[in-house]
Amino acid sequence: MQGLNHIDLISMANNLVQKSAENLNSHHWIIPLGSPTHIVINIVFWTIFLLYLVFSGRVSEKIRMGMGQFIGILALANFAYGQLNEIDKGIWTLKLSLPLQLCSLSSLLAGYTILRGSQIGYEFLIYWGAGAIQSYVTPEITNGEGLFNLFDYCISHGCIILGSVYLSLRMGYKPRKGSWWKVFLYTQLVLPIIGGINWILGANYMFLCQKPLANNPFVMGEWPWYLLGLELVIIVHFYVFYHLHIALSKWGNTSSTHEKPQKIYQTTH
Repeated sequence: MQGLNHIDLISMANNLVQKSAENLNSHHWIIPLGSPTHIVINIVFWTIFLLYLVFSGRVSEKIRMGMGQFIGILALANFAYGQLNEIDKGIWTLKLSLPLQLCSLSSLLAGYTILRGSQIGYEFLIYWGAGAIQSYVTPEITNGEGLFNLFDYCISHGCIILGSVYLSLRMGYKPRKGSWWKVFLYTQLVLPIIGGINWILGANYMFLCQKPLANNPFVMGEWPWYLLGLELVIIVHFYVFYHLHIALSKWGNTSSTHEKPQKIYQTTH
């Protein structure tokens, strides 16, 4: 060990990870960019997204809050049904079915934050959920091929995108100053925990052991280099989305008058 330098150690770790994670993504379903399925799911979602936001800006406060709650209920119901469906079919496993992907956690955050009210939950949602847009651009369905899995994927990621924007634009939320880098630092604490779970279960949650199969322009190189590149991409995304949601919050406050969620919900954090 004395004669090994850092490059040697990384190379050894790389060989070990690639060997142990050889088929971790073999069950994933990749929807090719520009394919009929890819075009349809994007047209349908972004049409619903725009219509939902336009309509919600022209209704009463009560209906606007109800529309927000519907997103939260849909996010949680979709997650629960997906889990129950896998249990019913006997395909639920610790290795593949835990809600430990970043988008799975974001979907739960969307439901909780909208229904219960949480400033911290909101801030994690708008930054962690930024990747959900990429999930529509380069879809990789981690629980395999099938129509149900496609619907589950689209609803889950759709609730993240729509829910985060809705909170800023229609429910009075606004990211606090410096929240983008604070969430980034907290995320660094989450990664080794998920990495440890991956090591114990032989899993690939958050794609920490093997890069996604989808042709994502932000994922470059092999392990561990693509992780280092993603760290840079993530912090840039967080910074951009901080300013985006600041703008959405200001736009929402000037385009419509409504009570802030801190006054609507009794549970705030």
